[in-house]
Amino acid sequence: MPFHCSRNRNTAQVLHLSDDARLAQSNFNFNYPLAIYLHGFSESATGERQSSQELKDAFLRRGKYNVILIDWSAMTAVPWYSNAVENLPVTARYLARFLRFLVDKGYPAKYIHLIGFSLGAEVAGFAGKQLQEWGIKLTRITALDPALPLFEGNSSNRRLSPSDARFVDVIHTDGGLLGNPAAMGHADFYPNGGRPLQPGCARQNIANNWLGIIVGCSHQRAWEYFVESVGQPRGFPAQRCEPSEMFGVCREPGSGPAHMGMGADPRIRGKFFLDTNDAKPFGRSSRPRAIVSLAPRLPIAYKLPPNATRQPSVSGWALGQDEQDEQDDDNNALSNNIDRFSLT
Repeated sequence: MPFHCSRNRNTAQVLHLSDDARLAQSNFNFNYPLAIYLHGFSESATGERQSSQELKDAFLRRGKYNVILIDWSAMTAVPWYSNAVENLPVTARYLARFLRFLVDKGYPAKYIHLIGFSLGAEVAGFAGKQLQEWGIKLTRITALDPALPLFEGNSSNRRLSPSDARFVDVIHTDGGLLGNPAAMGHADFYPNGGRPLQPGCARQNIANNWLGIIVGCSHQRAWEYFVESVGQPRGFPAQRCEPSEMFGVCREPGSGPAHMGMGADPRIRGKFFLDTNDAKPFGRSSRPRAIVSLAPRLPIAYKLPPNATRQPSVSGWALGQDEQDEQDDDNNALSNNIDRFSLT
């Protein structure tokens, strides 16, 4: 199964599972943290106007990151949602095998950060479960509006759960429709209540098509918020109280501000609430900046196709020292989060 990794921002470099020579010849940097992204149903990791590309670009702007994009689009094609769910454990096992390969070659497991959107969030959870069977526990999984259809009511061993990594943080934006509203991480964030419609979605989708109101905008806000947080780690301050319950002051125990997204402290626990802006920058503490994004194609019907035969692939990028961009002051403090985890 081919994997891709490159220091070029736009061109991938091919890696193969268990291929020592290709890994040694690649630009994968064993001293850089690794961000791995898993797209959602009906998406792809390649091409323009994809959540995968938005996230990759955001991390490369941070500098000194390896970025790997898992492309399992052959298994998540419209309209066969139920088949995508069935293929999910297969994709997770391939990913887990690749991560075990990296760890066996000396890459620190504490540098690995899995990020998944919708169905991709569930793949991340299953990969974390598989790795633990091999004695490896991931440092962090970030789940972006984990999928609800066919996962509602599942036990923790059949969906994402806090035990899948040392720190599991979840962003809920479309709870009850395409996203699962249940708390399933160490820290669960509910921007604007975690439900549709997210601010700005009605205006945005009425201008395009009414169906988009139902199936697109609020769900995709999860990855849009996270992408913005990569560049603005403290752009989304949150409290333990729902805004409607605060009356100006949050009196819940441990109610100091937490930060949704990239800046989440791995020591926080519980549910957190916040409001966002209705357009970019979404974060209430973000400085104005331009971030390009778009709505992924989303399902309107599900049915089972013939079994998929194509294996998932991975596209990756790593940024060289000579390409590093100027960082926000917050990024220096954020990098210390990695050192807060200790492997046992």
